[in-house]
Amino acid sequence: MNMNKEKYIKKVIRLLNCSQQQKKKIKLDLENDIEMALKNGESFEEIIQRMGTPKELAHEFNENMGVKTRRSYKKIIGIIMGVVAVLILGVYLLVRSLIPEYQTLGTSGLFDQKTVEQHMEETILDISHLDIQAILENCDEKMKESMSESLLKESILSLGDLGDYQRITSQRYTEIKQNNDICVVGEVVALYEQRSVTYTITFNENYELMGLYMK
Repeated sequence: MNMNKEKYIKKVIRLLNCSQQQKKKIKLDLENDIEMALKNGESFEEIIQRMGTPKELAHEFNENMGVKTRRSYKKIIGIIMGVVAVLILGVYLLVRSLIPEYQTLGTSGLFDQKTVEQHMEETILDISHLDIQAILENCDEKMKESMSESLLKESILSLGDLGDYQRITSQRYTEIKQNNDICVVGEVVALYEQRSVTYTITFNENYELMGLYMK
């Protein structure tokens, strides 16, 4: 692959649809994640294979930041402004409440790095040991309603034969505030004997599992 770390990150940043401040933060996070993964034994080719092409990774960042959603809402607001001026404020406030606000871990005072890391690794260990009951017991009510034992087990087994869990090679956390609710989302890369798995795990302020994505 005719690409080094600097070129890869530069291409990702160029494709982002966000502010310069957000681009700087993402650039720093990527540099740290790649550097940590390299120190933990992954080759640059393996890292790129896991993260995806610059276009794929940038698309994932843009989706996580709600770029498309913000544009759509702005367009709707523009149309309404030309029809009924009185409705502008109401629609604007509604849109503001629907768009998630991304914050640095610890901003709300509800989460701290050490505790978040501990709960994240405990969840990954439960997944690695196929402890379905432990995972479901830690889910919030909405997750329990939407996630059955069979569905969860099937999702985990779809990852294939990973071998034994080794360690976490990289992790990135952020707080998300929406409709006065605050949660913490972590993107954690876990190394197994056969390959790495990227987990995206979401906890509410009580550290109950709100979301789980594995790839």
